Amino acid sequence: MSKILLVLLSSLLFGVTELSTENFEEEIKEGIVVVEYWAHWNSEYIVKPITELTNAKVCRVNICDNIDLQIRDYILVVPTIIFFENGKEYKRLEADFTFELKTTKEELQTIINKKSGDK
Repeated sequence: MSKILLVLLSSLLFGVTELSTENFEEEIKEGIVVVEYWAHWNSEYIVKPITELTNAKVCRVNICDNIDLQIRDYILVVPTIIFFENGKEYKRLEADFTFELKTTKEELQTIINKKSGDK
């Protein structure tokens, strides 16, 4: 099975919404939304742990298919995770030069909780 197909299947199984130019603004406009920007050549599934920890909406953007979103949101490295509240970015985590995002599930949860007021 191809890596891309596995990523798409995992998105369906874990309730993660794939975003594109057509649905991006609509999907992030309300509440806390966590968006992972990824690419075919680096499809490690970073946001999956968030779906296990929080009620925040979790989405992904494939920058290979959505170059306009990559440019608009200044995505220079993948994975990048951007946290939105009511359509406005409030936090960004970017991978280092090894293309690894050095963060834990707990750190991700803390970022979401601080904004949503959860304990």
